[in-house]
Amino acid sequence: MKKLTLLFLTIVPLILLATAAGKRSGRTKQLPDPQAPIARPASRPLHIEGPAFRLPAGVSLDQGSMKGHNAQECSCESTRSIQRYGDGCIVRLRFRLRNHTAAPVKVVLPAGLVFRHSLDHVNDALLARPVTLVLPAGAAPSYHLDLFGLNESIVQPGPAGAYRFGPVAGNYDLQALLMTLEDKSLADVHSLAIAQQAIWEVISGHALEAPLAKKIAALP
Repeated sequence: MKKLTLLFLTIVPLILLATAAGKRSGRTKQLPDPQAPIARPASRPLHIEGPAFRLPAGVSLDQGSMKGHNAQECSCESTRSIQRYGDGCIVRLRFRLRNHTAAPVKVVLPAGLVFRHSLDHVNDALLARPVTLVLPAGAAPSYHLDLFGLNESIVQPGPAGAYRFGPVAGNYDLQALLMTLEDKSLADVHSLAIAQQAIWEVISGHALEAPLAKKIAALP
């Protein structure tokens, strides 16, 4: 409870500055094959495993464009017409995708997509719900993502630095949690704090405790 309260107090000013999250996806709900059961309590954190994320043919990530930034230092963005995608606020990313083709290209960032930072002491990030981006022909638009943190010991937002696409988590317990969150409203600080704590619990290798599971079930 103390950890959840600290998280709540940490992200209140960040959520008030964030804009609406991206649209939900209508993906088919199909879990990956169950993996070996995780010991309860776990002896070590869950290792995020899954296929590498690949951009569609004809689309590339501009080199060096995917960077994290401290949300507390970019409050001016709230006064601009910047569309933000995703949920969460522990990690905020900006990046540029380039469409090399002569036609619009749809890019789907799947739920469970991991974003890795180049430094070990900076929070890696997780996309909890799918995001669909449509790149105009021949364009190189910039995008902003609000994400959940993967590293519980690094609560504060990370400094500016290089990120890269990581794997799409295929872990059964984590995907099951993300599918539960997909139909929940994460539009306020309280719900985001509950979701973040649940993600940390699963990644730590523990089953959700009854009080936390009840809070998730109660989310609208």
